[in-house]
Amino acid sequence: MLVIKNLNAIPRAPLGGRGEVIPLVDTETGSRQVDVHVNILRAGAAGGPYHFHPRSENIYIVLAGSGRFVADGQEYLLQKDDMVFIPPGVRHSLSASADSGLTLIEIFAPAPVETVFLD
Repeated sequence: MLVIKNLNAIPRAPLGGRGEVIPLVDTETGSRQVDVHVNILRAGAAGGPYHFHPRSENIYIVLAGSGRFVADGQEYLLQKDDMVFIPPGVRHSLSASADSGLTLIEIFAPAPVETVFLD
């Protein structure tokens, strides 16, 4: 099934009090292999929980803002135009910086995504 969406017309959903998510491609659009969405994290909001995905590869593409990314205990500053590839099993978390929000495209494959929380 072919799907065409306009980002401004897609309903946003809460992202655990940290911001919002815009679902783009997932099982509801008929995808069996990939999950794609836009995360909009609020400046200074609580960080995401430390977790990993046992089977899925994960990609971040930062569209705007900056944030703190932690992977296997190493901290990184992410900013506009950065891309992160996270292999299965890599423990990670992400939060927006205190002075700017963070907007990114997040891609998972294969979908559906299994998440193991470590906090």
